[in-house]
Amino acid sequence: MDRKLDPPRVQVVLYLGFDEESEKALKLVWDIAQEILDKYGVWVEVIPYHIWVHDPIGLMNPDLPKIVINGKTMAIGRTPSREELIDMILSRIFAREETPSDLVVVAALQRNDHIFEEGVLEY
Repeated sequence: MDRKLDPPRVQVVLYLGFDEESEKALKLVWDIAQEILDKYGVWVEVIPYHIWVHDPIGLMNPDLPKIVINGKTMAIGRTPSREELIDMILSRIFAREETPSDLVVVAALQRNDHIFEEGVLEY
């Protein structure tokens, strides 16, 4: 019986600014994702988040780009080399970590000079 198995998966989340270093990181991750799929049969899911300066989330992530692989922060404030990034992704193939990133601000109200006066959090 010939069963087709799903390939192993790795999730790469990129927190990006609107700068050259962030664009370099995004391009590198896309290139490496295709290379890893072709060479190792590992599916790399790439999720880019661009952070706006006035965005409250951006205040919590001042060092961009930030690369999170399967829930673990692997690089902050720089683009790793091609070899480093390949090693990072391959080392996280079967690793999963629970992170508090599942907490999402669904709604927020801004009044006067306060960033948040009221908000709704959802898990």
